[in-house]
Amino acid sequence: MVNSSIVKGLAEMPVFRLGRTDRESFEAFQNDPITFHLRAFRKLGPAYRTWFGDRMQVVLAGPEANDFIWKNGHLWSYAVANALLLDEMGDDHVPALDGAHHLQKRTVLKAAFDQAPARRFLPQFNAGFREALDDAAAKGSPVDLILFWTHTITRINTRTVARADMPDDAIPPLMRWQHQMLRGQFLDDASRPCVEREEYRVLKAHAFSWLYRIVDERLANPGAHDDNFEATLRARSELEGGKPDRDRLANDLYLILVAGTENTANFIRWATVFAYTSPKWLGALRAELQGWDGADIQVLAKLPVLKAILMETLRVGPRSGGLTKHCVRDFEFGGYTIPAGTDITYPHVLGHFMEEFYPEPFTFNPARFLDSGRFVPRTQGIFGGGTHICLGRNHTLMQSPLALAQLVKHFDLEFARPPVFDVRVGNASSRLDEEVSARLIPCRG
Repeated sequence: MVNSSIVKGLAEMPVFRLGRTDRESFEAFQNDPITFHLRAFRKLGPAYRTWFGDRMQVVLAGPEANDFIWKNGHLWSYAVANALLLDEMGDDHVPALDGAHHLQKRTVLKAAFDQAPARRFLPQFNAGFREALDDAAAKGSPVDLILFWTHTITRINTRTVARADMPDDAIPPLMRWQHQMLRGQFLDDASRPCVEREEYRVLKAHAFSWLYRIVDERLANPGAHDDNFEATLRARSELEGGKPDRDRLANDLYLILVAGTENTANFIRWATVFAYTSPKWLGALRAELQGWDGADIQVLAKLPVLKAILMETLRVGPRSGGLTKHCVRDFEFGGYTIPAGTDITYPHVLGHFMEEFYPEPFTFNPARFLDSGRFVPRTQGIFGGGTHICLGRNHTLMQSPLALAQLVKHFDLEFARPPVFDVRVGNASSRLDEEVSARLIPCRG
């Protein structure tokens, strides 16, 4: 945060425009949001305004902004910023909760999302990934990588973290609902038509029919299963005096069974694209994996090339380039006073692309993580930070190495068409529908 003896008002905050008009500037942002914010940050510093669509938006950018936002959770109302999520998911949805309610929800969910429960079923995930890859290779037809991994992770979830007698054909509509629900949140003014379509309502009804069916089975047979959802149910029962709320349990189950699977699949998909289109790194990873028997998951933590490729994928492949906050108190940042009631945007991954931290930042180069093995502090924004840091990060970071290792060790890929990626692109809607399909070919020997 910039220290200054003179604190200016919001009206004095500089405006960044790229192009002749506000419309041209907004189009430049949509085409390349990371570079847009980099140019604004270099020119104006960590606090500026710009036109997004038809409204002027306050932007706080850079590592100092990340640090300030993450350390001052009391300034933000997630219920206001994520109101559409509350509309769709009920009043107990953790990304849209504030204060004590948010703390209670995360306390209940520790039983499913802390490191120990995230590690608990990793052997089953490892075996399940190999089984799914073998099946896909045997069929011989190309698979959409993000759909493949989303389906695979969800199916394994029904056998491990939230055991449920769910048939395979019930999973694709569950995935489609999740995809459309998230798409609705990120497309701003287009969100209402998205979630009001008849197709969407049918998919949502299907999803919640399964969530409630599983919840009711658990309530009717307490203690019948030993998994993460059962541990969460017990935690909620203790919190609520032995009478856990059915609707809140359904939301807990959604978070354990479905939420985040598409984000994890997206991460694995981009790691796959980067690895298989970088012969040098693909060769180095395969050489490293020669000593892995495919079963001992503890070994993967000691493989630096695998870790470096995944970390570099996190750096250059963010799914979202900016998040929105709604402040509920006046605060000062960068020499300006921002009044309560202001919506702000912060490009939380901007530090990923700042050359003073990561030389040649738009180049895929895992070597940068071989020595340090960590991100520069305050720059890693992929999971957010502070009290609202991503709930499912442990599952994503533990499952992804298994998936990539099983794939690279045992299969070559024949892409349906050469994958196209541009690390500059980071606004949420730009990659949401991008397909990367490939046929799996078992490696010889």
